[in-house]
Amino acid sequence: MRTRTLSAVVAGAATGTLLLTGVGTATAAPVKSDHHSKASAPATTKAAATPARAAWDGYVYLYYSTASNSAWASFYGPVPDFAGYTFDHGVDGYGQRVKNNVNRAWNNDASWAANIWYNENYTGAVDTLYPGESRQLKVGVRNDNASLNWTYVG
Repeated sequence: MRTRTLSAVVAGAATGTLLLTGVGTATAAPVKSDHHSKASAPATTKAAATPARAAWDGYVYLYYSTASNSAWASFYGPVPDFAGYTFDHGVDGYGQRVKNNVNRAWNNDASWAANIWYNENYTGAVDTLYPGESRQLKVGVRNDNASLNWTYVG
């Protein structure tokens, strides 16, 4: 059976997510924190330029280029606009803006798909990376990215 998620206004003020599992049934899906962060990746050796693939940490890692020493930044929650964020780890592209400069990404969250959007506030073209997926972004979003949100996939 396929499942779908959708946002709904609950009690007129809060936004929640419903997981639709069949005709006439709906259950509450877990809510990913609205907190977003540029926190560092899991512990790596001092010389390493990319995060270790040791365990799920709930972050999506965005990379400046496909180079092995590419600069990267990590995010946990939704980001309505990447303006003001820079690549703060690695070498190639270090200090460059994240907005409109992401070439590839790695979703290290076990239950949430990362949606990388062309425009601010989650509009326009979107590229979705499912749990564990690591690849170059699709044409239309690659180096033309402005926001990030998440979809619960279980």
